[in-house]
Amino acid sequence: GGVKPNAQVHYERGDRAPTSDYLNRLVGAGIDVPFLFTGRRNLTGAAPAPDSESDAVRVPLFSATGSMGGGNDLITEDVILGDVPVSRHWLQLNVPRTRPEALKMIHAYGDSMHGTLNSGDFALVDTDRTNPDVDGVYVLQAGGQLFIKRVTRRLEGGHVVSSDNPTVQTTEVLNGSQQVSVLGRVVYGWNGRRL
Repeated sequence: GGVKPNAQVHYERGDRAPTSDYLNRLVGAGIDVPFLFTGRRNLTGAAPAPDSESDAVRVPLFSATGSMGGGNDLITEDVILGDVPVSRHWLQLNVPRTRPEALKMIHAYGDSMHGTLNSGDFALVDTDRTNPDVDGVYVLQAGGQLFIKRVTRRLEGGHVVSSDNPTVQTTEVLNGSQQVSVLGRVVYGWNGRRL
């Protein structure tokens, strides 16, 4: 953060409040500053551009859209619209247990996940995470449609699929009777205006 160790100790003890310059330097280094203050990780936010071509990971942007509402028709072929350069260093700091080759990006539309992912955001999806053994936000395929929903494990082994927006609260219990595929876990999201 560009401060002396003594100042850092005072910040961590709560003796002094960090300056905005200090916090901006942390953000520039890829630190999730809101997490430091709240203990909750925010799924969305800006990501720094790669420093150089060697720092760039090119993540394919697919034409598929995940619904955070009633569902969007599934595009049966993967159509790549282009790729988005993302900083390799930023990925290592923010999504450390992902393989860059497994990352894909899709558009998210609807209001049911508002506050976590907003309509129009881009969802960065780890396609290696097709088993919802960790509670999180996943891309699901059901009934020929794609959905972006929160998946939570139940004690008896089933899963609960829900929305994060309290005004559009929908909950579905998956117990094996429905045909649902998990296509990946959403690990980050960007607002299209900030990308």
